[in-house]
Amino acid sequence: MPLFEVPELSYVATVSATLAAPLDLGETPEGHRRVIPITGGTVSGPRLEARIVPGGVDWQRVLPDGTTLVEARYTLELAGSARLVSITSTGVRTGPPELLAALARGEEVDQSRYYFRLSIRASTADEEHDWLNTSILVATAERMPDGVQYDLYRLA
Repeated sequence: MPLFEVPELSYVATVSATLAAPLDLGETPEGHRRVIPITGGTVSGPRLEARIVPGGVDWQRVLPDGTTLVEARYTLELAGSARLVSITSTGVRTGPPELLAALARGEEVDQSRYYFRLSIRASTADEEHDWLNTSILVATAERMPDGVQYDLYRLA
């Protein structure tokens, strides 16, 4: 039995990021590394509307079983203004090895068949979106052949 009230999730937006082809660094002393440029995208939802500014990067470490540890940094430009939001996203994508191998080859795989979750920190000087600075944000994600899409939630 929990000691405290179970927190609720509040839907913020759906994020759709477009990605360039992965740059494979190969096996390094820190494991198998990949770098994936973020080329753009959109953020659309009841609490957040923005575009993803090209130039972000997702640095990945791929474990021997195909599990991918992600760390992405990118920038949003808020709709209706030139104000920016800095995003840092960390997470894990894992599942059966054959499905992870298919994802690595750029194939479509049903999102319900693997686990892809993110923890997101946001930082902005925009007063209207100041709530982002003090929020815990989480997401359920899907990897597609040319991008990533995720539903973003604020932990209440």
